[in-house]
Amino acid sequence: MKILYIIGNGFDLNLGLKTSYKDFYDYYKSIDSPKNSINNLKNNISNNYKNWSDLELALGQYTEEIKTINEFDEVFEDIGEQLAEYLKREEAKFEVTKVSKEKFYANLVKPEAFLSVAENNKIIDYKNKFNNQNWVVDIITFNYTTIIDNIIGKQMNIKIGSHPSSNNSTSVTLRSLEHIHGYADDRMVLGVNDISQLKNKEFHTNIDVLEAIVKEKCNAAYGHNVDNQFKNKIKQADLISIFGASIGDTDNIWWEQIGNRLKVAQIPILIFTKGEEVISPRIGYKNNRTKRKMLDYFLKKTKLGKEEIDKISQNIFIALDTPMFKEILKS
Repeated sequence: MKILYIIGNGFDLNLGLKTSYKDFYDYYKSIDSPKNSINNLKNNISNNYKNWSDLELALGQYTEEIKTINEFDEVFEDIGEQLAEYLKREEAKFEVTKVSKEKFYANLVKPEAFLSVAENNKIIDYKNKFNNQNWVVDIITFNYTTIIDNIIGKQMNIKIGSHPSSNNSTSVTLRSLEHIHGYADDRMVLGVNDISQLKNKEFHTNIDVLEAIVKEKCNAAYGHNVDNQFKNKIKQADLISIFGASIGDTDNIWWEQIGNRLKVAQIPILIFTKGEEVISPRIGYKNNRTKRKMLDYFLKKTKLGKEEIDKISQNIFIALDTPMFKEILKS
């Protein structure tokens, strides 16, 4: 059985790191710059906080204000460099010794434990079909930080748990960890999904711009092949767990890849998200509204047709504001 994790910034936020875009903007605006292009960018952020809730998407829109390739380089490189420096400073404050590696692995092995009882049972029944197989877990992170790397250490292909069956205890192996967007200090990919998200149409045919800000082009320019590995892991996955990712427009390529997987196999998709609001347990029924909204949002991203959605929607599970990857902190 192949289990694929897709992990976003919610993981770092769960551990108390101040890695939200809002936190970064407060830092970024405090840095003086002698360049008009940079100050214009900061003024735009200050005056349009709501529009900048997604930095990457907003950058694509902001290209409308940029007239030349030199100005683009100034703006794009400045905000990218400062974001990288900010994240490295935040990461340096975090003590990885506070994390229980054993609890982290336990969360990886049994994400269904954070679903409702009925949903948990359904995933267990599905997993039991793979009882006589060894399982592998692959992690793809969207984060530039190396928090997960530091928790795991350098060694891969390590046993992180087991799944009991009637005949034996099948091992669960952590096989790989990859950074699809690179790291704060190496091959950092910051940008949009495709040229439709670049508002300056003059840049649509400028390869220098495209290799900088269109993620697929940027990954191809780096030539690291992590993007192709990601596509293959999605194609082969028997279960996909998405944690702390906004499922935003600038990563549409991956949500569509998952849609392609669902066309050929009705595998479970587990989506762990914060949710728009924390609902009191007394009125917990309202959570179902949020879950349905998130489900519809995700399904639209897959680009599946109505008949296909009707077939697979019951295999997509939404979990709101769970203690997953939060309880791994030692008390």
